[in-house]
Amino acid sequence: MSSSKRVLRTFDATSMVTGNMIGSGIFLLAGYAAAPVPDGFTLIMAWVGGGIMALLGAFAIAELSTRFPDTGGDFLYLHRVYGPFPAFLYGWMSLVIFETGSIAVLALFSAKYTQQFFPASQALSVPLLASILVLFFSGVHCLKVEVGSRFQSILTVIKILGIFLMVYFLFGGDASSVPVASSSSASDNPFMGFSRALIPIFFAYTGWNVAGYIGGEIKNPRKTLPRALIGGTLITTIIYVIVNLAFLKSVGLEGIQGQEMAPLIALEAVGAGQWTTFLSLLIFISVASSLSITIQTAGARVIQAMGEQGVFFQFTAQTHKKYKTPINAILVQAFWAIVLMFALDIESLVDSATVVMIMFSALSISTLIKVNYAKGGLKGNSDIYKTPFFPLVPVAYIVSAIFVSWGVIQFHLSMGSLLPVWGLGFLVFGSIIYFIWKKWIVNE
Repeated sequence: MSSSKRVLRTFDATSMVTGNMIGSGIFLLAGYAAAPVPDGFTLIMAWVGGGIMALLGAFAIAELSTRFPDTGGDFLYLHRVYGPFPAFLYGWMSLVIFETGSIAVLALFSAKYTQQFFPASQALSVPLLASILVLFFSGVHCLKVEVGSRFQSILTVIKILGIFLMVYFLFGGDASSVPVASSSSASDNPFMGFSRALIPIFFAYTGWNVAGYIGGEIKNPRKTLPRALIGGTLITTIIYVIVNLAFLKSVGLEGIQGQEMAPLIALEAVGAGQWTTFLSLLIFISVASSLSITIQTAGARVIQAMGEQGVFFQFTAQTHKKYKTPINAILVQAFWAIVLMFALDIESLVDSATVVMIMFSALSISTLIKVNYAKGGLKGNSDIYKTPFFPLVPVAYIVSAIFVSWGVIQFHLSMGSLLPVWGLGFLVFGSIIYFIWKKWIVNE
């Protein structure tokens, strides 16, 4: 059981969910999401579909987080329901692909926007500048640095206001032709194109389950967690759809396809180029904030929890004697994120990280089905939030996850890419490490 104080209320937790999701994806991945789709309607439907998928997951996680209202999130659910091996694999893949991959993507984009806002930084390559940012934030989080939840809430409100200011300019301006080199990878197969678009979109929605990781600090979790998870996801979905409609109105689908700087391109198209410095600063703050939060929370904390629960090497659970931070887990995480930044491009990082993330999120949500039928739904326990339309909601999420993942695997195989095998290889390697650790380390 967590010994943390339950101090976070609905507004704080909802702001955390919304702020974590909106932190970067809508700025960074709109162009990648637009690349494989044939028209604007399909793009909007993909963003709506991603929101519905995240909402299905939020309903299920709302119940799991009230059943297990302690710190740990998906790792905790898997460990409690399926045991140490699946929980270890989740933590292992978190370390080698999806959490470190998320850090790598955020760091690379942070570096790109740093170069936009601070031209002097262009003397450094993007991966090198991104590595410096990762090491800086990792060093900060090795110290006991605590940011109040109210400050995070205020930061979220500022980011949302900034986004709607951008939307105001995009809808209010007169679209003009801006020469851009469209980078479209639209598939002839609508199924593959739609599912391929959902990968960066799902990455943009990443964070809808963040409240579950700090369940031990939520006040009145039965009411607060569902409101935060579901409300935050709904707010984010609405904002994402509005922003993409603004992009389409200002510059059209072809103008943003494959573009890393889609928001800046859209502002230029409506004659609001004088606001690009403001937008670059807003994006930099948002992305750097997400990078900092990601380094501090899920990845390193999961690796720390693995050591504490006895499913990984004990040194990962060790904390700094003075600051009580998981310094070993943070530094290991930083090292591997830097390796990924030099080994893969951004699009490959997003694909590899998100496919694995989706499949493990489906595995985590499947724990709800098992625990409900195994324990008869814990009838009469008023502290448990009940997922509506059970078991349809978790089953629909799992089916959606398989749909998206299989579509992306088919896409890469049709392009002759072995990226899906790369992820599977890490999974197999992690299994070998687990059994070696269990046989020779634990039993020595």
